[in-house]
Amino acid sequence: MFNIYEPQSVKIISVLDESIDTKLFRLRFTNKRINLEFDFLLGQFVQVGLAGWGECPISICSSSSDSSKYFELAIRDVGVLTHKLHQLKQGDLVDIRGPFGNGFDVDTFKDKPLILIGGGCGFVPLRPLINDYLSGKLDNTVLQIFYGCQNEDTLLFKKEYAAWNRRAEFNVILEKPIKKWGGAKGLVTDLFKTRTITSNSVAVLVGPPVMYKFVIQELKKRKVKDENIYVSLEKKMYCGVGICQHCAIGPYYVCKDGPVFRWSDIKNYYQ
Repeated sequence: MFNIYEPQSVKIISVLDESIDTKLFRLRFTNKRINLEFDFLLGQFVQVGLAGWGECPISICSSSSDSSKYFELAIRDVGVLTHKLHQLKQGDLVDIRGPFGNGFDVDTFKDKPLILIGGGCGFVPLRPLINDYLSGKLDNTVLQIFYGCQNEDTLLFKKEYAAWNRRAEFNVILEKPIKKWGGAKGLVTDLFKTRTITSNSVAVLVGPPVMYKFVIQELKKRKVKDENIYVSLEKKMYCGVGICQHCAIGPYYVCKDGPVFRWSDIKNYYQ
């Protein structure tokens, strides 16, 4: 396998506007051997770089079954590097290192109800889990999806909702709709008031840190066990390999031991 510490060149196959501030990049390695060998765990991330502009960690949001053909990154325009990335077009090249980190252990999800809870741009790492479920790669009895977002302009992957809804229970709630909105209004925790969640469910949470406290409270009310709650954490990461220590949480490094953690492992260290 290629060296994950050495940047590899990838070509942009396509760029799509996903929301008012997020673009979906489909990428392929220029080296054909690397392209065929590339593989990742759901929940892992890559370091995306441009010469002279630095690099940043971005979660892979495409299905693992497509990894030998392409992979996708949903990149939000929030800083100098990501703004520069948003100016790129089909055919341009960027550098990639990785994949890095600890992904979802999907084997532990089998034969259990699965609930995915995403907030804002944190919804991105949940997309591969949804698509792998729809393709039959996740052997779960039921899939529930809770997606909380600020408003219509910031919703991601809107073209895929119809397909998701045919096979799963897909729920969207907006905090501050800016147009006429016929769906639910409020915070993602408000969805718990009208949905049934069983105690044997596996829950996956990805979103802003403030969301975790209140969502976990709702899950605990429904007797979901700590070891069946998974969180994907975001903390400032630089090196991606657990050397610089910028992303330390207790004895763990988000970039190396995470970003995916079981709540039972991290709860005593996460603030």
